[in-house]
Amino acid sequence: MASFLNNFSSLLISMVLIFLLVVPSLMCHSLEEKDLQYICSKTHNPTDCLNLFKSDPRSLNTDINGLTGVAVDLALNKSNAVHTQYNQLYTDTTDSKLQEKYIACSKNYNDAIRDLQVVKKYLEINRYKFIIVEINDALQEVTSCRSAFKRGPIDPANMDYHNDEFKLLCYMVKVTFQYLIQK
Repeated sequence: MASFLNNFSSLLISMVLIFLLVVPSLMCHSLEEKDLQYICSKTHNPTDCLNLFKSDPRSLNTDINGLTGVAVDLALNKSNAVHTQYNQLYTDTTDSKLQEKYIACSKNYNDAIRDLQVVKKYLEINRYKFIIVEINDALQEVTSCRSAFKRGPIDPANMDYHNDEFKLLCYMVKVTFQYLIQK
């Protein structure tokens, strides 16, 4: 009888372990390129969106939650790089009007970084309620920066490309998040 109970408990433990390993993998749908194409089709620049996702090898080996995290990481990396560039431009220029614009954009990107860090934290703890607010705040920061350069002097560093790419990355976060909450 003791042998039967010992074998039965070993079998039960084995079945529980298999269940714990197999069921989560069945519930997590690993994304394919067609999923990325669908998500990117919802942005204003699907080609660049797809290329940006493909630049991170984690994009195809994850589920939608992971892809949203990848989008947040890409946006954070870009915002940190642009923030650093604006700080350097501020230091390097002697034109006081450009300095004002560069420091204003630096502050905008600093705030966008903070917003994206909050998004990342909320995503990690599955607190989705306020994520869209933070993403929209980050988008507003880049819009404010771009607005600063609509009035002279012209930006000799031509940071529009970087601002546009950051804006696209924010939309990628927004679209992947919306796809996540629909699932």
